[in-house]
Amino acid sequence: MISILEKYVAPAALSIVLHGALLSFLFFGFAPAPAEREVKMPNFVQAKLVKLEDQSKSQKPAEQPKVVDLTQKRKEQERLAQQKKQQELKRKEAEAQKKKAEEERKQKEQQKKIQEEAARKAKTEAERKAKAEAEQKQQEQLRKQREQQAFEAALAQEQAQLQEESYAVTAQSYMSVIAQRVIENWSRPPSARNGMQCILLIQLVPTGRVVSVDVLKGSGNTAFDLSAVQAVKKVEQFTEIKDMPPEVFERHYREFELNFNPQDLRQ
Repeated sequence: MISILEKYVAPAALSIVLHGALLSFLFFGFAPAPAEREVKMPNFVQAKLVKLEDQSKSQKPAEQPKVVDLTQKRKEQERLAQQKKQQELKRKEAEAQKKKAEEERKQKEQQKKIQEEAARKAKTEAERKAKAEAEQKQQEQLRKQREQQAFEAALAQEQAQLQEESYAVTAQSYMSVIAQRVIENWSRPPSARNGMQCILLIQLVPTGRVVSVDVLKGSGNTAFDLSAVQAVKKVEQFTEIKDMPPEVFERHYREFELNFNPQDLRQ
């Protein structure tokens, strides 16, 4: 309403006022001057007729107020609200999917780490077991080897002992033969008496030949001791030694002691 007044009523009222003022001026301004008065040059006022255009024609017709369709507006608002709601739902759904994908990625990484750690532990445990088994096998082999070595050593020692005993028996059998040979070549001195004996140290070669003979422990009677030495030298070679096993000779007769003790001496 105010817009209509500003556009039509105010310009019309202004035009009427201006036209009335102009007509009043024209009417009263041309009245006859009084008689016999000093004629004075009137001050003419030049006026121009101002043609006022009808502003109602120049201005655009007032826009008719639009009739708002509340139903359509409500529907539009509902549509926009629904569209906004769908966009919000899509945004939330996208965020949820992104969050879900991120959680799945983290779970996969965690699962991968767990699997890698489990594999590492399994590998370490397998290596430990393999190492322990290898060490156990090695220890078992060493134990068996030591037992075998101990058994072989004991067996060798037993065999050596048996062999030594066999050598000793063989050597003893030769010793009696050698002693008999020496007594057979002994010349009894007059001073020899029952119970006299001396120990002789005799050295031989593998053929049985006498290399040397010395008194290791005397009887106290020089004649008796020297007669025993002479008896060994008379033998010169113990031929029985040639048939003796080399091991027996090297162990017992390369150098040996002979206890010279005749049993048939005088009282």
